[in-house]
Formats: sequence, C-alpha cells, structure tokens
Amino acid sequence: MEEFIPFILGASLGAVFGFRTKRYYRTVINAACVLLSGIAATVLSGEYHASWMYLLLDLGEASLGLVITLAVAARLLVPSTAVRPNAGSETKP
Repeated sequence: MEEFIPFILGASLGAVFGFRTKRYYRTVINAACVLLSGIAATVLSGEYHASWMYLLLDLGEASLGLVITLAVAARLLVPSTAVRPNAGSETKP
C-alpha cells in the first residue's frame, strides 16, 4: 500500500500545478512535483533508514503517476473534432 503514495502524490500534484501554467514553466513545475512527492514518500515512510535507493523507486513511481495523469487529462481535455459534411461536395443552384 505504501507504494501507491508516491504515485498518487505525483498524479495529484501534477494535475493541480501542471495544467495551470505556461508551456515553458510546465516542465519545471512537473519536475519539482515529482521530486517533492518522491522525497516526501521516502522520508515519511521511513524507507531512507534502510537505503536511499528507495528514493529512486519512489521518484519513478511519482513520475509514472504524473505521466499517466497528464496523458489521461490531455485526452479528456482536448475537444473531439466533430465530423462535418464536406462543403465542397454540395452543388449550388
């Protein structure tokens, strides 16, 4: 269950801060969100007592959560194109 925490943190921080910024700053903010959620998950769970290598795992899980959230949100937020009849095929009287 502890392995879902960085995934959920990365997804939620990315969803909150990732879409409300300009395109240039989005990468920086998303990277900061992944770092913040990975470090928080490692420290709060106490895994750093065993090894700091758990930080790499938590960073990977946080980035996976962020990427999945961004992909789903981009799919949901992009309006679908409606199919229109071709205006050039109609004959004019």
